[in-house]
Amino acid sequence: MKRTAFLISLLLSVVVLLTGCSAMFYSNSDLQTTGVTAQAEILEHWETGIKVNDEPVIGLKVRVKPGDGAPYEATIKRVLISQLEIPQFQPGAVIPVRYDPKDPSRVSIDLSPGTPAKVANTGNPYHDYFAAAAMQGAVLMPPPAAPEIYLGSSDDTADIRALNENSYVPLGYSAVAKGGSDARQAIDQGKQIGASLMVLYGEPFEVPAGQTLAALPFHPGFASGEAGTIGSAPRPTEKGRVVAYWAKVRPPVFGVFSRPLNDEEKTRLRRNNGMFVGAVAKGSPAAAAGIQEGDVILAIDGKQILDVTAVPAFLTSIAGKKVHIELVRNGSPLSVDVQLNQLNDVAR
Repeated sequence: MKRTAFLISLLLSVVVLLTGCSAMFYSNSDLQTTGVTAQAEILEHWETGIKVNDEPVIGLKVRVKPGDGAPYEATIKRVLISQLEIPQFQPGAVIPVRYDPKDPSRVSIDLSPGTPAKVANTGNPYHDYFAAAAMQGAVLMPPPAAPEIYLGSSDDTADIRALNENSYVPLGYSAVAKGGSDARQAIDQGKQIGASLMVLYGEPFEVPAGQTLAALPFHPGFASGEAGTIGSAPRPTEKGRVVAYWAKVRPPVFGVFSRPLNDEEKTRLRRNNGMFVGAVAKGSPAAAAGIQEGDVILAIDGKQILDVTAVPAFLTSIAGKKVHIELVRNGSPLSVDVQLNQLNDVAR
C-alpha cells in the first residue's frame, strides 16, 4: 500500500496555524515512517486539558518492550481518544507503539494500517481502524447532517493542498486493508466524529442509492474530465481503502498551514529556526498580504520563531494587529505587513 502510506505520511506531517492555534497528529508523528515497532504497557494516563469535538487528548506513561532489548519507560505527550475508548487506555492495557532507535525515549502510538492505536471490534472497520488528529484550538464550523464525500485523486499532495487552501483541517483517517466496500460505514464514522467532508482512496466503494462520487470540486487539477463527470476518478492502484476525514474551520486570525523546517531546509537556509508554509488559506490575512506556499517565515512582529508550536498562542495574543512578517522566498529575504483578523472576527 505504497500510495496509502504516502498519503498517511502527508496527513501526519500537517501542522495548522489558522486561528492562532495549532493542530497536529500524535506526538513524534515522524516515527510512523522511521520508528521501530514494539508493544508497550500503559503505566499511567492523564488529561492534558485539550479537547477536540469534546473528545479528550491524553498523555501516557508506558513501558516499552522492544523485541531485542530490555523494557524501559517512556512518555507519549499527546493522544486523541474517544470518551468511549477511555477504558482501553487504563494502566495495564497493551498498545502498539513505534520508537526511535537512536533515541528510544521518543515513542509514538503506532498508526500503521492494520495496527490501529485502539483495539475495537464494532463491526465498522472505519471506526475500528480510525486514527485521529489531535488539534489545539482550531475553531471548527458546525458539521453538516452528513459529510460530503468525494473521490481522492492520484495526487495526494494536491488533494491536501486544495483542502488546506479552502480552510479544511484533517480530523483523521481510516485505513482498511480488507473489506469496507460499503461507503455507508465510512459515512457513519464521519458523522460520529463531526466531519464536514470525506475523501475516499483505493479500491472502489459502494455508495448509497442515488449518490455519485466525483473528484474534489475545488481541486485545481480537475478542470476537465470524462463526459458527465466532474474530473476523472483515480484508478485503483493498490489493495485496501483509505478514507480521510476533514472539518471546515472558521475564518482564521492569520491563515497559513505550516510546519517546522526539515533537515534539508535547515542546511540550505543555514538556520535551524523558522516555519515552512505548506499552504495559505484563501481569503485569509496571509493570502491578502501575498504570503505564498514555500515561503519560510522567520519572524512575526519582530520576534524570531524558535518553536513553531508556540506561534499559534502568540498570534492569538496579537490578533487584530498589523504585524511585520520577515520571511525567505526562493532563497531571498523578503518582508510583508499583515493585518491580522480580530478574534471576534473568528466566529465562535
